[in-house]
Amino acid sequence: TGALTRSLYDEKCTFTDEIDTYTLDKWMDGTAKLFKNDYSRMELDGDIQVGKEEASFKFKEQLMFNIPILKPKVPLTGKLILKRGEDGLITSYREIWDQPVWQVLTSASFF
Repeated sequence: TGALTRSLYDEKCTFTDEIDTYTLDKWMDGTAKLFKNDYSRMELDGDIQVGKEEASFKFKEQLMFNIPILKPKVPLTGKLILKRGEDGLITSYREIWDQPVWQVLTSASFF
C-alpha cells in the first residue's frame, strides 16, 4: 500500500520490482495510488532471513489496482531482498517475482 516506516530507509534507497526502479518518494506515492484499498494485502510466506548486510523473505500478495470501474485483482508471489548500509538503514528494496510480468497481468480477475 506504500505505507512503511520511513525512518528505516536511507533517503537514497532504491525500490526495484520487475517493472522499474523508483526513488523512495516515488515508490511510496505510486504504490499508495495504485494499491491502497481494503483488498490489497501482503503476507509472509516462510521465515525471514536476516544477515549483517541484508534481510529477505518470500511473500504472497493479493493486489487490486485502483483503476476506476474495473478494479482488476491479481495474485503475486515472490521474494523481497532488503540491503542495509553501514548505518543499518535500508539502501535497496528489490522484489523478485515468481511469475513474469505478462503472467501476473493476464491473471487479473474483475470480480
